[in-house]
Amino acid sequence: MELYGLIGNPLGGSLSPRIHNAVIREMGGIYLAFEVKRENLEVAVNGLRVLSRGFNVTVPYKEEVVKMLDHTEGYAQIINAVNTVKVEGTTLTGYNTDVSALISLIGERSVSSAVIYGAGGAARAAALALFRKGCNSFCIVNRSRERAEVFGNLIKSWGARVSYGQCMGSGAFVNATPMGMYADDSQLIDLYRKGRYTLTIDLAYKVDGTNLQKISKNTIGGLDILIEQAAHSIKIWKGIEPDREIMKRAVIGG
Repeated sequence: MELYGLIGNPLGGSLSPRIHNAVIREMGGIYLAFEVKRENLEVAVNGLRVLSRGFNVTVPYKEEVVKMLDHTEGYAQIINAVNTVKVEGTTLTGYNTDVSALISLIGERSVSSAVIYGAGGAARAAALALFRKGCNSFCIVNRSRERAEVFGNLIKSWGARVSYGQCMGSGAFVNATPMGMYADDSQLIDLYRKGRYTLTIDLAYKVDGTNLQKISKNTIGGLDILIEQAAHSIKIWKGIEPDREIMKRAVIGG
């Protein structure tokens, strides 16, 4: 039986095992979640190098894990953030299926500006997906100004405009933090209500929807993103296009 998995912290409410196992078990594999402390991250990665055929990476390790891999490809190389790792022999190659999933889900929708709440790996993925869809102006809201500026400099390197602070924007509103899942989201909701947005992307997820998803319109929710990026990950690992409806039913029934 082939082993696949997820590393991150915290993982108590993760739906990834249910989503992946809905299709991976039929392919002769099993998908497990491994809650890993930061001081044990490299040990965990090297263990999965030997034991698994591939694994996902979630908060807070999408950027930190890059230096532990042998190669990065495509979008992961551009944003220096990885959420999917393929194991071939003992060689680890990092990909970013958050970007490809968001590009697929955004589809024909288009915005010229975006407010992004957060500055980690998920924020980088959302920014690149929006940029590839024509967005060229970004306002970053983050607790750490230093971290926001590192993120902003990356976006500027693509030729887009960047500002910082409590933006009252239009276009797209992106929540690229776990707020709404594990933390109080009142600050996020207050910021959202200050703008007038035509597209909302919320990477946080709950089966019944986050508070942001309940008040926003034209929304790409975290559960849909999670399922889509999982499908892209499985395609990388197995070379097979999985059935997204089976994956979705594993968490919402029907």
